[in-house]
Amino acid sequence: MRIACITALIIINYVLQSTVFIRFAILGATPDTAIIFIVSYGILRGDVEGAIFGFFAGLTQDLFSGHFIGLNAMLGMLTGFVAGKPFKDYFKDNYFLPFGIVVSATLAYQLLVFFTNFLFRGWFNFGFYFATIIIPRTIYTALLTMPLYGLMFVINSKIESFENNRRTFFKE
Repeated sequence: MRIACITALIIINYVLQSTVFIRFAILGATPDTAIIFIVSYGILRGDVEGAIFGFFAGLTQDLFSGHFIGLNAMLGMLTGFVAGKPFKDYFKDNYFLPFGIVVSATLAYQLLVFFTNFLFRGWFNFGFYFATIIIPRTIYTALLTMPLYGLMFVINSKIESFENNRRTFFKE
């Protein structure tokens, strides 16, 4: 059940990110909803599951639109692992910590994308990239963090409830 829901979530996220959110670009920037889902899943399920979710969400981006296969998968895996590592005893229904982590993760993610995609090609105009891509994308992603984390929280709660009911059903 969990694998089917997560697979559907990754596919739906990619389709929405590559079709719908492009239509709602602000200053040429689109939100990176994959980072929101990766961070949310890492916080809700822990570091290992966050890393696995991040890997497959990044791999989906790589396979369909990436220049380097494995770059987004590696960055997503790292983001999911780091987001889930320190928050095992954290109240999952608090929405402010995911907001801060998503903003930090988006900044770090975009900086790493800049260094891997542009710096190795000899493009050093970091100020332009920072002002036109990183800042608008971070702000746009931050605006969507609270509702999407809430969605992930509800989905995770339903799946955990289903799994707990199933476990107790088979124990008797």
